[in-house]
Amino acid sequence: MMHNGFGQYGNWLCGPGAFFPGPLGWIITILFWGLLIYLAVKLFQAFFSSGVSGSTARLNTLKERYARGEISEEEYHRMKTELM
Repeated sequence: MMHNGFGQYGNWLCGPGAFFPGPLGWIITILFWGLLIYLAVKLFQAFFSSGVSGSTARLNTLKERYARGEISEEEYHRMKTELM
């Protein structure tokens, strides 16, 4: 019996459940799952790191205002304590 590809029945190892048959199917499937994993990681980072980056940005703004002389030293320390 002659085979016209790899794997069972010559389907290039893309069996049931593959998006597209053939070698292009492997590439599309890998890209799909890679994109899905990438988006899941970014979503996870957005949920669990927003507090850190948000408070850091606010603290930097407070430091800039103090450096420009917009607020006094007492106000700076009071606001810094509130932010932390």
